[in-house]
Amino acid sequence: MFADMGRRLGGRLPKGSIARKIITLASGTALAQLVTICAMPVVTRLYTPAEIGVISLFLSFFVFWSAALSLRYEYALLIAQDDAESHVIRRLAVVLVVMMSVLGMPVLWGLYRFDVLGFGLLPDWAPIMAVPILLGFGVFMVYRSWALRAGMVGAITKASVARSVANAGTRILLGLAGGALVALFAAEVAGACCAMLKLVRDVGRHFSSTRPKAITRGDLTRVSRKFVKFPLFETPSAWVNQLSLALPVPLVATLHGATAAGWFGLARLMVAVPNTQIGGAVADVFQMELANAVIAGNTADARRLFYRLMGKLALIGVLPLCGVMILGPWLVPWIFGSKWSEAGVAAAVISPWLYAGLIVSPLSRALSVLQAQEFKLIYDFCALLLLAGAYLVSKIWDYSFLHTIVAISVAGFISYAIYAFVLIAVVERHLSNIYLHRHP
Repeated sequence: MFADMGRRLGGRLPKGSIARKIITLASGTALAQLVTICAMPVVTRLYTPAEIGVISLFLSFFVFWSAALSLRYEYALLIAQDDAESHVIRRLAVVLVVMMSVLGMPVLWGLYRFDVLGFGLLPDWAPIMAVPILLGFGVFMVYRSWALRAGMVGAITKASVARSVANAGTRILLGLAGGALVALFAAEVAGACCAMLKLVRDVGRHFSSTRPKAITRGDLTRVSRKFVKFPLFETPSAWVNQLSLALPVPLVATLHGATAAGWFGLARLMVAVPNTQIGGAVADVFQMELANAVIAGNTADARRLFYRLMGKLALIGVLPLCGVMILGPWLVPWIFGSKWSEAGVAAAVISPWLYAGLIVSPLSRALSVLQAQEFKLIYDFCALLLLAGAYLVSKIWDYSFLHTIVAISVAGFISYAIYAFVLIAVVERHLSNIYLHRHP
């Protein structure tokens, strides 16, 4: 339904326009979001807040570790010189995904064994389950970037829908059978693997005609050096950034227990829908269009694209922001059950933080396109320090659950404001340098 509506609406726009690409991608992934949202009222009645808190705790590790499974080489696929080179980058990225997925198991086990940041709440078999979840998601992300290179928006949306259906369906079916935590982890495995298999098949078929006869170790070494900024700067930056995004759940679990982590996890999942739905689609299209403009040397178009999207995202996000702040505390317990009432208030509290993220996060792709990833570290460390400050204040002053969420939300909002200023400064500087280089 959403995909058909998107195609009809997009068909009225100029072919190749940015708006058409965004609408096509967003309308397709809307179905995936709808599946997740529709399943949640059932899921919250099959599982306790404590069980949702435990899977949210695991997902906080997943969010952190998955940020650099390929050491960010998947983004190099978008700026590869030609399709032949993209095959080499894809091979390198997949090899790194396998290695990093296996390495994630002992890292998570260490967090569990020594009960770091509440990870002792996880079941002892969670590190084993992490491997297929990380592997499936990592390969999916590599092929997703490869699909973006080819403009295969439809393949991406179909894979996203497959992931949501597999995840939600497994949660509900195994939950009805009394699967408890095992069911929640099995759902993550099913979602990651279904999405990965779907995209690998479709994208692999598209690029089969450009596959080189052989990819040597020398080829892998060459591309790894050519795009060395991705692991050298973007990977540490991604880890620090994801740490600031992943830490709130463990911090809440440490201060207030698994049930509170479940409330916060549900609140952030629901409030983040515009970010994952609208922001994700805008980020993908923005990265493609900005890369095309920069490669062509059209600095005026690149600058115009950056500021136009910033303004439109600020306008688009106002409606969901107001809706969550006004209706969230009333709607959440009515939809998900009375035991989730605290999640409704938490959703209203964190909405300004995620509104800022909706505006800034998609535009941050400019740093990858401009090969200026090192500047992101300014934001990353500011976000981490502000979050640490929120945690220390909450602990020292013995804040309640909701006051802790307020502190975390304020810290997140301020960090995104800093990021916005960094992005503007970097874009202006690099586009000016590109213009001067081409017009001495």
